[in-house]
Amino acid sequence: MAHRGASYTAPESTLPAIKTALESGIDYIELDVQWTKDEELVIFHDTNLLRLTNAKTVFPERENYELQNFTLEELKSLNYGAWFNISHPQRARDSYSQLTILTLEEVLDFVDPVNTGVGLALELKSPYLYEGIEKEIAAALEENEIFEAEAEPPRILFLSFSPAALQRLSELRPESPRILLTRRNFVSPRRWQGWLDITEEVADGIGPKGHVSFPWYIGAAHKRGLFVFPYVINRSWQLKIFSWFSADGYVTDRPELLTNFYNRVQEFGENVGELGGELLEEDEDSDGENEESAADDENRENNSN
Repeated sequence: MAHRGASYTAPESTLPAIKTALESGIDYIELDVQWTKDEELVIFHDTNLLRLTNAKTVFPERENYELQNFTLEELKSLNYGAWFNISHPQRARDSYSQLTILTLEEVLDFVDPVNTGVGLALELKSPYLYEGIEKEIAAALEENEIFEAEAEPPRILFLSFSPAALQRLSELRPESPRILLTRRNFVSPRRWQGWLDITEEVADGIGPKGHVSFPWYIGAAHKRGLFVFPYVINRSWQLKIFSWFSADGYVTDRPELLTNFYNRVQEFGENVGELGGELLEEDEDSDGENEESAADDENRENNSN
């Protein structure tokens, strides 16, 4: 699963990132869906615009730069790629400075899982902010005639830190699998069983942060019939380890690394000392944003109702 497209190579959630992911041979492209002030579905990770756009320059008079306070027309006027050239000069391209925010409709036109064979993993980002967004996403998929086909891999996966959002999606589009995301690097076996209890109620699989992917965690999920997709896995040693531990798939910023590796797992001998202390280190390329846990998201949603 390509995390916001090939987001190591190109600005996240943009057309170049999606195109590169498509060409890599990946199975799914993961993208975050939010709602504009005029109720248009757009692809954007942060709820705030400042990290990824020049919103403060274009709209200096604004006091609040939360995405939900901007119309689609306003969002389309922002530069959505220049930040990448500044942050990653070794991977910069002039064309990245001309990118704009995509709508879900534009993504469906470009990817179209029915024709490309590449599925979309749609994450509901902070759904407590957008009452009814699950219904709008399901309607958009139906309008574009993107339905699941019997005996074929799912064309759409839904991801969220919010059990409530996944529960609503289970009623609106039960045929598309759902993945409950968690944010903690380490949890006790008892706490993990609690997460699995929640997952069983609303989802088909669980997406833990990479280090919560050791055999005793994955095995416990498999015993309940749940699949496990660790995120964000960007290094070759991580792929080797988690394949050895029977992970069902991966979420990665580097789909070309994953597709080159997949189905060519090296067998481990008894000596795994070559891995050194890296095994328990934080991944420098991992998703460092402060994602809400499912419990936090649930509490926020309840407080907003």
